[in-house]
Amino acid sequence: MIVVKIGGSVICKDPSRVVEDLAKYAEEAVAVHGGGCAVNELMKALGIQPKFLTHPGGVVSRYTDGETLRAFVMAMSWINKTLVASLIARGVTAVGLTGADGLVVKAKRKERVLVVDERGRQRVVDGGYSGRVVDVDVKALLPPPLKVLAPIAASERGELLNVDGDQMAFEIAARLGAKLVILSDVDGVIVGGRVVERLTPEEAEELAKSEEVRGGMKRKLLAAAEAARRGVETAIYNGLAERPITKALSGAGTHILP
Repeated sequence: MIVVKIGGSVICKDPSRVVEDLAKYAEEAVAVHGGGCAVNELMKALGIQPKFLTHPGGVVSRYTDGETLRAFVMAMSWINKTLVASLIARGVTAVGLTGADGLVVKAKRKERVLVVDERGRQRVVDGGYSGRVVDVDVKALLPPPLKVLAPIAASERGELLNVDGDQMAFEIAARLGAKLVILSDVDGVIVGGRVVERLTPEEAEELAKSEEVRGGMKRKLLAAAEAARRGVETAIYNGLAERPITKALSGAGTHILP
């Protein structure tokens, strides 16, 4: 089994190469997608200003209040069904889901989160409608058909929650005992102009502190380190390349090893 995480940067630039390659793995894959850029575009069209939180360590996340949650669900649902339609056009039987459908993915709402404000001071703020994955119904995700998941989960109180797509993919991979392929718009983790090919969990955590590693890549490295300790090998590669899944499975990109 493999779990493929299609990053938002790939979704908003050109997901066609990923979809073409994913079709070849339909009998052994689960797909998870992002799409933050599409969420931002929709929010701006609706007159809602996107808000982001910076956490200690430099990781940045979306602040999801009620208005943002509605836009998030709308944008992610559009992306999800577009990906499914593209796979069906290639002869693949695919089903698009959120984690809330059939309680495939359960999450716990983050009541409070620690952030760093504009003055560099740490403070605690309300967590909004964001959550952390706590359970996955892996039997419901086994192919066939190929399941395509949007990063939305349900809480025990019946709330829809925005969950980090990378974390959802890592949790699914760990519980399936699968290899994880994370597809972004870069060739891997790049330091000093070169792709770092292999990392241990400890090296990944240390590299996440580097000034050369920014934005979502920090979160990916930290999550990959945690997943590696649970036996998951993670490959981070460029989803805009030809045959990106096949190349990542063959050793291209950055691999965080158990």
